[in-house]
Amino acid sequence: MLTKVRGPLVALAEESAVVGVGPFELEVLIPESARRALQSRIGETVALDTVCYLEGGQMSARLTPRLVGFLSSVDREFFDVFCSVDGVGPRKALRAMVRPVRDLARMIQDQKVKELATFPGIGEATAERIVAKLRRKVGKFALIIGPGSEQPGLPGGGDGAAPSDVVADAYAALLSVGHSESQAREAIDRAQAGKKTFKSVADLIEAIYRQSQ
Repeated sequence: MLTKVRGPLVALAEESAVVGVGPFELEVLIPESARRALQSRIGETVALDTVCYLEGGQMSARLTPRLVGFLSSVDREFFDVFCSVDGVGPRKALRAMVRPVRDLARMIQDQKVKELATFPGIGEATAERIVAKLRRKVGKFALIIGPGSEQPGLPGGGDGAAPSDVVADAYAALLSVGHSESQAREAIDRAQAGKKTFKSVADLIEAIYRQSQ
């Protein structure tokens, strides 16, 4: 699996970027949100987190390998989750990712079906399926922030409770989307300060997201 490409940005088209890697030039499909971020960087060295898939219908005798690239591993992870919805393949997911991942995740989390339905390739029926399947799976993406640097340590509990493995997994999820260690600890502590018991990471992440609004 080719998970990252790094090299000079040779060209940028509407749906793809060409990156020079040694003697080769690789065409990488990218979402609109990435294209906008890269449009002023022609000639500069860029790094894209990538995933490969084979493109071709069931009735086609030809399968074409495609490389898809993102500005971060978190964006790539969201893409994988997004593609898990019935009727949302790689091409449709890329066309729909016209906004930053955090914005898309918040729309899904808040069940904004009508707004999601206006995105390229996403009608109301598909938007409803996206919300139904992903609302409980995109909480950590809705909490994306810039990176920080604090001292390590796991959060403690308040009056509320969550199993230690739930706390540890939620803590890791917050770190993975850019929270500093202290921010992650404080967010989990605030969520646990109430009386609610959290039985899963999704429950705890959703409570943290609600508090952040």
